[in-house]
Amino acid sequence: MTPSSGRQWTVFFAYTAWSVVLVLVMVPLGVLALLGLSLPAAFAAHPIATTVLLLQILIGAWSGRRTMTAWSRAELPTGRDRWDLPRVGRLPVDAMLWATAGLSAVIAVLYLAGDAGPQLLTVSLIALQVRIVIRWRWEIGVGSALALGVLAVLLGADRPIAATMFALMLAAVLTVRMSLWLAAMVRELDSAREAQAQLAVAEERLRFARDLHDVTGRDLSVIAVKSELVAQLAEREDPRAVEHGREVAQIARTSLAEIRSLVRGYREADLATELRGTASLLRSAHAEVTIRGDAGDVPARHAGTAAWVLREGGTNILRHADPSAVTLTLGPDGVTLVNDGAPGDDEVLEGSGLTGMRERLGAGSALEVHREGGVFTLAVRFDPRKGPDDRPLPRGAARDPRR
Repeated sequence: MTPSSGRQWTVFFAYTAWSVVLVLVMVPLGVLALLGLSLPAAFAAHPIATTVLLLQILIGAWSGRRTMTAWSRAELPTGRDRWDLPRVGRLPVDAMLWATAGLSAVIAVLYLAGDAGPQLLTVSLIALQVRIVIRWRWEIGVGSALALGVLAVLLGADRPIAATMFALMLAAVLTVRMSLWLAAMVRELDSAREAQAQLAVAEERLRFARDLHDVTGRDLSVIAVKSELVAQLAEREDPRAVEHGREVAQIARTSLAEIRSLVRGYREADLATELRGTASLLRSAHAEVTIRGDAGDVPARHAGTAAWVLREGGTNILRHADPSAVTLTLGPDGVTLVNDGAPGDDEVLEGSGLTGMRERLGAGSALEVHREGGVFTLAVRFDPRKGPDDRPLPRGAARDPRR
């Protein structure tokens, strides 16, 4: 899964990644302030070492951002912990981590040469350690934070300051690991939502396939058996072949009529049922659904078309968009589906789905689609001057009720 897989995951990934970057920047600077050394004073006393330290902090933050991006594209480790949270495991390593370690070595050399104070060395080690420990389990981070607190005391820091440094390190490690756990949960939920939408589409296809099999399976089996019988009778010049041949033709015509009835029922489903089903399906994908109007607002002669548009339009939203809000509008003049899960403002290029929908609507309806500000609108307009058979009605004329 990539950060662009779903809206919920995209937002939470951005929050988590930049939270990690902020931790990698703020913790070393906070420790520097705790040690009573401001950046201007550090520059004045040790310009080279301070410059290297700031460069280390920036590279470490960039490395953390790259690590988070690589983590978001990798598969999560299998298994869950005792709190039923997904195991995050180790984060991937990038080359910038080694550059961060190299800059700590440079500051250590400057410290040994007398060109850097113990405060700068302590902050450099903390910047490196924070960058490293977020990649492992939180227990390792706690132990590393304690070790750095002891090291700070050995380098001359007061115990209260060392204790505060330990608390900062501990908070940084736990914050990052908890954020990763929550992000992993969002990844799983987003994957489940996508799977749910795909299953809904597959379930509808299976339902139609099952109905088609039930209608045609028996008749086709009978046709196959009788065709073989006709062939055998014809080879023996048995006059009964004609009778059985006519039976085969009759069975085929009956089966064709049943198939047409099935397809007609699939396309012209009950509008109220389709409205409830489409709304329920979209809500199951965590979209907020608003319904304006109801099935009774649509003219009876257009109810079948409206039901089919709701079914196909709802399915397309699940397959091609990632909406947080969907509005379904039904009225005497048409049906409109609006969703906010189509980023961009470019022109809509109609694929086979929209083209097929436009062709199947017939002369009595018109299809309009447009996208603006990430909002996609699918609107079907009914012609009030069209009758049930889609032929234009003369002005003031009424359709024969017997038809």
